Amino acid sequence: MKILFDIKHPAQLNLFKGISKELQEENWEVTICYLQRGKLPGIIKKEYPGFNTVPVGSSNGTKWSILWHGNIKRTLAFLDLIKKENYNICVAASSIPLALACKIAGIPVIQFYDDPERKRINRINASLSSQLFFPPIVEKNNKVSVFNCLKEWSYLSPNRFNPAERTLNQYKLAPYEYIFVREVSNKSFNYYNQQDGIISSFAGKINANTKVILSLEDKSYAERYPKHWTILQEPVEDIHSLIYYSRMVISSGDSMAREGAMLGVPSIYCGMRKMKANELLMQAGLLQHLPGESALPVINKGLNEIFDQEKQSGTRNRLLQQWDDMTIFMKEQINRYKS
Repeated sequence: MKILFDIKHPAQLNLFKGISKELQEENWEVTICYLQRGKLPGIIKKEYPGFNTVPVGSSNGTKWSILWHGNIKRTLAFLDLIKKENYNICVAASSIPLALACKIAGIPVIQFYDDPERKRINRINASLSSQLFFPPIVEKNNKVSVFNCLKEWSYLSPNRFNPAERTLNQYKLAPYEYIFVREVSNKSFNYYNQQDGIISSFAGKINANTKVILSLEDKSYAERYPKHWTILQEPVEDIHSLIYYSRMVISSGDSMAREGAMLGVPSIYCGMRKMKANELLMQAGLLQHLPGESALPVINKGLNEIFDQEKQSGTRNRLLQQWDDMTIFMKEQINRYKS
């Protein structure tokens, strides 16, 4: 059996890591396709050793590049690859180019996504895909089904992830004595309408005695942040252990804010987008959405509080009991197309 996974954004890197390894161990021929964008190619090579990895399309962040190189040319490249390799099934997280190529080639494609706000994109994906899967934040129909968790749970569940305290050593950090900050670039499609460098606008007002680890997507912004902040250099080994042992996560991007929440760390999303996936965690008291500088008072107040490790463990165990194992769920759906 042959399967193709498409990864076009760093937030999708880990979604398919577990399932691709398990399928490979079961003698599936697994191909990992990726968009040539930013640091993604280098991270793919590090995170997917031993796999057949194939670059398909590119994007430099401009609207023209996203349309021409990241969509039109990418669709044609997928079509050539699919016809050449004759895959049994393709899998993605919202990839219209792959879905269109599969539709033309008559190959089943299933997708796992968590952003129902992209209504036009989702309608296109649903019409082209065999099935489109979301967390329990949408209404089901003949083309749209539901999995009972958020997609980040596929790699953050206690069954899938064990934090490694030794990861902190290279940064000379102690558990729960630093905060983790993620600043996304507004050059990607998801954040085009968002102010650039949101956290940089109030970074200097965060308690100056706080140790900060900064995951900065666009390194050209580096001078905007306090000198004592440590800027990570990608690819980062075991970034989720760095998040797990932080005392707080602050992110202008939605994915890492959710990751922090699922790791049981007090997490603040300070971006502008309102998302149902975030609301699922907000309703559970695991995530706060405080756009821009409105997050600052909550951040500084939280830095004066003692980190509750028992609460962290309790949060993760509760989610483990309530939610699906995402990797098992994906494998069940993939096996439906076994011939």
